[in-house]
Amino acid sequence: MSQALAQQSSPPTNPVPPAPATVTPTPTAPTPAAPATTAPTPATTAAPADAAVQNNGLGDIIVTARRQSERLQSTPVAVTALGSESLQQTQVQDAVDLQRVTPSLSIQTGGPSVSGLVFLSIRGQNNQNPGTANDPTVATYLDGVYIPRPSQGQTDFNDLERIEVLRGPQGTLFGRNTTGGALNVLTAQPTYRFELLAKAEAGNYDYKSIGGTVNVPLTDALAFRVTGAFRDRGGYAHNDALDRDTDDSRSYFARAKLRYEGAGFDITLSGDYNRLTDHGQKIALVAFDPAVFTALPGGAAVVPILNQYIQTKNSWYTTNGTSFVLPTVNAAGTAIFNTLPADVQQLYSEKPQNKVIAYGFAATANVELGNDFAIKSITAYRYSDSTGLIDTDGTPVPLLTTRSGYGSKQFSEELQLTGKVGDRFNFILGGYYGNEDGYESSVSQTFGFIPAPRFITENFSDVKNVTKGVFGQGYYKLLEGLRLAGGLRWTWDNRDVVLHNKMRLGDPSTCSVAMKDPGSICDQTQKATFNYPAWTLGIDYQASPTAFFYAKTSGAAKSGGWNVRAGSLPAFSPEKLKDVEAGAKLDWLDHRLRTNATFFYSWTKGVQRQLGALFNGQPTQYLINAGNTRIYGAEFEITAVPWKGMEVAGNLSLLRGHYQDGTFIETQIVNGLPVQVDRSGEPLPQLPRQQFTISATQRVPASFGTFNIHADYSYISSQMITPVTAAPSASAATKAMFATQNALTRVAGYGLLNGRIGLQLEDPAVEVYVFGRNLTGKKYTSRVFADLYTQGLGFIQRTVGDPFTFGAGVTYRFGGR
Repeated sequence: MSQALAQQSSPPTNPVPPAPATVTPTPTAPTPAAPATTAPTPATTAAPADAAVQNNGLGDIIVTARRQSERLQSTPVAVTALGSESLQQTQVQDAVDLQRVTPSLSIQTGGPSVSGLVFLSIRGQNNQNPGTANDPTVATYLDGVYIPRPSQGQTDFNDLERIEVLRGPQGTLFGRNTTGGALNVLTAQPTYRFELLAKAEAGNYDYKSIGGTVNVPLTDALAFRVTGAFRDRGGYAHNDALDRDTDDSRSYFARAKLRYEGAGFDITLSGDYNRLTDHGQKIALVAFDPAVFTALPGGAAVVPILNQYIQTKNSWYTTNGTSFVLPTVNAAGTAIFNTLPADVQQLYSEKPQNKVIAYGFAATANVELGNDFAIKSITAYRYSDSTGLIDTDGTPVPLLTTRSGYGSKQFSEELQLTGKVGDRFNFILGGYYGNEDGYESSVSQTFGFIPAPRFITENFSDVKNVTKGVFGQGYYKLLEGLRLAGGLRWTWDNRDVVLHNKMRLGDPSTCSVAMKDPGSICDQTQKATFNYPAWTLGIDYQASPTAFFYAKTSGAAKSGGWNVRAGSLPAFSPEKLKDVEAGAKLDWLDHRLRTNATFFYSWTKGVQRQLGALFNGQPTQYLINAGNTRIYGAEFEITAVPWKGMEVAGNLSLLRGHYQDGTFIETQIVNGLPVQVDRSGEPLPQLPRQQFTISATQRVPASFGTFNIHADYSYISSQMITPVTAAPSASAATKAMFATQNALTRVAGYGLLNGRIGLQLEDPAVEVYVFGRNLTGKKYTSRVFADLYTQGLGFIQRTVGDPFTFGAGVTYRFGGR
């Protein structure tokens, strides 16, 4: 570099940590462990997921992590379960908040795309380029329905029965195959009693929320449940350049369910709708390389301006992003803006904003066949559309402005057959079909300060994803309390895309030569097919009613696919993982203490990683199979009742990981020549080495009700986002630049303190409460976008986390629980 890198030291950065897997009461006495051989059942009714506290002890938590209702303490998988009471106390409002309550789970938001995208990672298995043309590493299921796109990941959580977070590869029990894990979201079912719930909240930043649920038994066998919510708040940051708040939020949510229970069967029809909008993300410039800009026409004048907008602690919640710069003339000096299509002209005047619309319908039927056999069918349609415009550098200087879009329409069908043969063998067999049509778009303007033409580049693709799978898993009772489990799945994927990429938006004559088919302008069709297995083999032992042990090994894969941006044609192959896992789930001291521990080691082959590059002067990102990784770790969850009314809980995860030597090789251009660079020494992205949560809830009875006092503290250690490695033959300046980028792309660890105090009255059934999040006002970072060299952009930006917030609310419940 010809000049020193301009940067500002910054406060710690990062996403959000964890909290307990158990919580509050619905009195049921502790029961001894049932033999681990009960027949799989379709779980037609919702089961509690909170630790019931009675007689000063911990009760059972019921989960369906293996597609059957069973005690968490006798489930041979690593799963964190949170019921409705726990979700309320820990203030889990959407998927992002789950990071605070689950070990080994990292969830990041922000980046050079729509704010609705979430970047999920479990045990270091992640997808840094979520979109329509590639699959998530962590699957999300809503009442058993696979949600294909992460753009739906921040939709609201309302009226839930429980959430289960499964850690480790999944595939032999669930509709989709994933290497990282699964989020299993189960909503409250209609019941056969009248229930009314109304809730309202208000807080700082003009926050206000109102919602309600009505459950109506229509007949002895037919019930209807509807829930809805409206949430609105002002911006957590201010856009000084546009003089308006940003990172605000407004959402509308509704869900309805109709359930009929007949003789030996039941069917549930459901539909949900969610719409979220905001006026841009809270992003800011962290650092830039002056040499990149002084080498460009007009760039020398940009450097002192950019220096004014480097983020400091005093400007932590300030941004200055604007929009596209109007193209006034073309290369020949002719005015061209008025010749562009009307929708393209409109795009040039659009301001930073984001919108997510997601909805779906499902029909779930359970039929008892007799003789311990049952069939379950899950038929569903899911729709999502996410759009957003971001001034990626967060300054008035037009360095990079992007408008992204992701759309998906999916029909899916899953069939399951469960049964029992004799007294020793249980099984589940299933088949899954998913047919998804979607699109992915990205229109961007790079270095808009350069004199005309200042055009917008378009990357647009139509996507077709079809997946089919068959799976089965069985359980054989070897001895009393000793059980063997085995499962197998096979998946077939078709991944088709049609690219319509243009170097100038609105002008079909400007597509790249690499994108042209003979006789066709800007259209190129790419097709790929993949098939791969998933499997599991395990053994578990119920040593006593309070001691359960298991060990298993599993294998799974994440589908391959196509890169859809300009210059990114090569397909990437499936990412394949296998692991070994062992765990112990123990209750102590007459059910006053519960300790669960898990240990694992995983091998990933052909891990999918994102790279950046320049293509015809424009930045692009694409996925490659970046060698093999090894990840191992330990996870601990603990819940205790030290005295009457007090519950203390916590969790801890310790993770380590690395690339296998010599497996991650990149070709770089040094002095005009290609050079092979071994990147295997880099840290793995989004892999926090330590993560923990501790929480306490004290219940204080009074003559008129109960006070509930809750506090939790969660911490997540530092994570790398996009590490880079310079070629050994690169110049000293280039190596220094790479070192600086690595230092600034590390999201520093941080901790968050949250609290809630409520008074639950007995008659009427009203709760009044106050709450606070990030009580210490910690300034932290959610995610970093760093590109000092690879794509030629020359800057680093960050998305900052939420500030201290507080508020109060009231809930009224009539009937029901």
